[in-house]
Amino acid sequence: MSNRLYKLMNWPEIEEIIYSDGHDPHRILGAHKVGNQILIQTFRPDYAEIKVVSSDGKTYKMELEDDAGFYAALLPYKANFSYHYVLVDQSGQETVLHDPYIYEPVITREDCIKFSSGMHDTIYEKLGAHVMERDGVKGVNFAVWAPDAARVSVIGDFNSWDGRIHQMRRVDESGVYELFIPDVAEGEEYQFECKTRGGEIFLRPDPYALRTKDYKAEVSVVSAPASYKWSDKAWMTQRKTYDKTGSALSICELSLDGFAQTAFEDDETVTYAALASRVIHYVKANGFNAIELLPVCEHDEVHKFDVNSFYAIKGEYGTAAEFMGFIDACHKEGIRVILDWTATYFPRRDYGLSYFDGHALYEYEDPGKGTQPGTHRLIFDYGRKQVTNFLYANALYLLKEFHIDGLRITDISKVLYLDYDRKPGEWTPNIYGGYENLEAVEFMRELTQKINQFDQGVLLITKETACWPHLTDTVEEGGLGFDYKWNNGWSHDCLEYMKYDPLFRGQHHNELTFSMMYSYTEKFILALSHEDVGGYPALKEMMPGDDDQKESNVRLTIAYLMVHPGKKMLYHGRNAVSMERGLQMENFIYKLNMMYFEHPALYELDDVTDGFEWINSMAADLCMLAFVRKSSKDEEELLVVMNMAGVERELRVGVNHDGRYEEILNTDAKDFGGSGVINDRKIEADLIEADGRKYSVPVRLAPLSLAVFSYIPYTDKEKKIRKIREEAHEKKIAEQEKSRSLLLSKHEKEEAKMLAELKAKYEKELAQQQKAIEEKYDKIEEERIFAIVSDAAIEKLSETSKDAAKKPAKAASKKSSITKFPEGKEVKKAAPKKTSAKGKSSAKGGKKKPTGDKS
Repeated sequence: MSNRLYKLMNWPEIEEIIYSDGHDPHRILGAHKVGNQILIQTFRPDYAEIKVVSSDGKTYKMELEDDAGFYAALLPYKANFSYHYVLVDQSGQETVLHDPYIYEPVITREDCIKFSSGMHDTIYEKLGAHVMERDGVKGVNFAVWAPDAARVSVIGDFNSWDGRIHQMRRVDESGVYELFIPDVAEGEEYQFECKTRGGEIFLRPDPYALRTKDYKAEVSVVSAPASYKWSDKAWMTQRKTYDKTGSALSICELSLDGFAQTAFEDDETVTYAALASRVIHYVKANGFNAIELLPVCEHDEVHKFDVNSFYAIKGEYGTAAEFMGFIDACHKEGIRVILDWTATYFPRRDYGLSYFDGHALYEYEDPGKGTQPGTHRLIFDYGRKQVTNFLYANALYLLKEFHIDGLRITDISKVLYLDYDRKPGEWTPNIYGGYENLEAVEFMRELTQKINQFDQGVLLITKETACWPHLTDTVEEGGLGFDYKWNNGWSHDCLEYMKYDPLFRGQHHNELTFSMMYSYTEKFILALSHEDVGGYPALKEMMPGDDDQKESNVRLTIAYLMVHPGKKMLYHGRNAVSMERGLQMENFIYKLNMMYFEHPALYELDDVTDGFEWINSMAADLCMLAFVRKSSKDEEELLVVMNMAGVERELRVGVNHDGRYEEILNTDAKDFGGSGVINDRKIEADLIEADGRKYSVPVRLAPLSLAVFSYIPYTDKEKKIRKIREEAHEKKIAEQEKSRSLLLSKHEKEEAKMLAELKAKYEKELAQQQKAIEEKYDKIEEERIFAIVSDAAIEKLSETSKDAAKKPAKAASKKSSITKFPEGKEVKKAAPKKTSAKGKSSAKGGKKKPTGDKS
C-alpha cells in the first residue's frame, strides 16, 4: 500500500461501506478527483484481484486496502476520463464490469416532490428496475422507496446475493434509494435488501416489478416494458363517449386460472393467445358484451385476491405483451375487459409489501386501523401520499398500458369504516369523533377523479356492503364518483328466497320485492358473482326440489336478474354439467342476453323510477309477481310475469295499454330444458279490469317460471275497429246501466209504496191496541175505586147498626148523597158512567139519583 494512497483513505467512511451501514456509498466508491489525480475505490469481497482499464487502454492493478475486499487505485487525471474493471475470481477467471458508482441519479428532485405529494402518475417509470443505456453502457437502474431503512442494497445473481456489494444511494429525504448497475440485463432475478437501524436485515421484492420469478413474487425479475402493436384505435376512440347509464352492459365474470383448468386438456399448453380464443368463443356463445377478470397480476393460487405483485402480469400464461394481445382480441369482438383490482388490502407475508423496510410502510402502523379483522390482511395506509401514489399509478398503468376498460375495486366497506367488523375499544375515531376513515374517503374520490380525467369511458365499479351513501354520485355532488355498485342486497335476498321450498315462499315474499325500495339510491349492477355462486353447479345445489325443479329455479333466478333494473353480471365459469344440459343453459343465457340487448326497456332507464312499474307485487299467497319495464317509448314496454310456486298458474294480469302482447321469452321453454308450458300466440288485451288497470291479459305459467311479453300497439285501422267495438261495448254497458237504474227506480217506488201501506196498517193496529189497553185500564181503575167506596160504606153501615140497637134512629129530614165517615171525611159516590151504543162513555151522562140509607 503506497503512503500517498493510504493518506487519501477515509477509514471511518470505508468501514461504513465494509459494514454496509450507510445510505450514500457514492461519497466513497467510484472515481473522485484528488488534485491532479483520480482516486478509484470499490468494494468487491467476491473477487481476488481487480484491475482498472482506462479509456486509453492502460491497465492499473488496484490495491487491496482492507482484507474485507476494499480496493483502491490512484490514476493520473485526464479529461473525459472513463474506465472499467477487470475482476479476477479465485479460479483466475476474468469478468469485465463497469463501475456503478460513477453515475448521477436518474430520479430528479421534482420526481421526489411529486411522489411525496401523491401526484406522480407515472412513478412506475422511475421506481423499480428499468433497463437503459447510460454513456454507452447498458445496465439496469434500480430505485425503491424505503424511508425507514438505514441502508438498502440490490442483490441478485450478479453479486452473489451479497448486500454489501451494490449499496444504494438515498437520493431524497422522502426515502427514495437509487442505483444504476451496469452490465445487468433483462431476465436477471433480484431483490432489495433493507437493513434497519437496529441491524435487522429484510429481503424484499420490488413493489414496482414488471415480472416476478413465480406467483409468490418473492423474487423479482428485470423486465423491459411490454411492447405491443395495438389494433384497437377505433375501439379506444369510441370508448371515450360511452354512455354508462343508458347502455346495455352484461358482464361475464370469470377466472383465467379456472378457465385454464377446465377448458384445456392436460397435455395442452395454456397461453394468453389460446385463452383469448376460447374465452371469446365462450363469451360470445353466451351473449355477453363484457368480461370481468379476477385478478390477473401475480396472486396466490388459492386466494386469488391476495395480490403479491401489483405491476406484474401473471407470467404462467405468457408475457405482458401477450396479455395485451388477449385484450386486443377481445376489443376486436366488441368485448369490454374489466379487471378486479385490490386497492383496499394486500396479504400479510414474511416477504412482500408488509413491514417493507423493517417498519409498517404500505400498511397502517396501528393494527386497529391497518389489519382486517378475521382475515388479518393488511389495509393500505391512505394517509401516506407515497402509498396512494403507488395505487393511483398502478391503476393508470393498467388502463394506459393494457387498454383495460374498467376496474372493479374490491369491498371498500372494510376501509371506509374505522369500526368495520371491530368491537368497541378496538378502533379509534377520526379527528371529528366519527367512524369514517377520512383518508380512505379522500383516496377513493381522488382515484375516481384521476381515472375520469384519463378517460371518462373507463368503468369504475365497486362492492360495498355497509350502505355508504352517494357512492355512485359524482365527487362534485358529494359522492365517491364510482359508476356502478354491486347490488349485494338483491343477490342475498333473491338467493335466500329461492332456497325456500315453494310451499313456504309466500311467507318471504318481501325478500323478492324489497330491492325496489332502494333500487334508485345508487347506480347498481345486479351480480351473481363468484362470491355468491361458484358457477352453475353451485347455484343449482342451492335450490329446493328434484333435479328438474332445481334447474327450473336456476333459470327463474337468472331470468329475474336479467329483467330487474340494473346492469348485469353473472359468474359463468365452466360448468360440470352434461353436454345436453350445458348446451341448454348456454342457449338460455344467450337468449336472455339477446333479449336484454334488443329491448331498451331493460336498460335505458335503469336508474330512474320511470323505467319500472309494479303491476302486482302483493300476491304473496300465489307466489306471483308482475311488473313492466319501460323505455323512453311507450311501445317498447315489456310485461314480466313470474310464478315462484310449485304449481301451474292461469292468471289474469292487468296491463297499461290496449294492444297485443307477445311472449318473447319463457324459462319453461323446451329449448331451455323446461316442460314447454308457454303462451305461443299473441294475446289481445281484454277490456276486463285487473290489478287496478282497465285492460288485462290471460297468462299461463308453468311452475317455477318467468315469462316476458312485448307490447305490440294496434295499427291505426285496428285502433278504429277497436274503438268502434269499445264504444259499442261502452254503449251496451251504458244501456244496461240505464235499464238497471230504471228497474232499480221502479223497485224503489214499489218498495216505498209497500212500506207506506205497511206503516199505515201498523200505525192503525198500534192505535187500536193502545185504545184497548186504555179502556181496560179505565175499567180496572173504576172497579178499584168502586171497591174502595163499597168497603167504606159497608163499614159505616155496620157502625150505624150498632148505634141503632142502642137508640131509635131519627128520621132523616132530607136524603143526601154524602156519606159521613167517623174521621169527618166526606166521600162522594161516583155515578156509574153511561155507555153509548158504540161502547164509549157518555160525555154528558144522566142525572144522579139520590140514594138513601136503605138499612
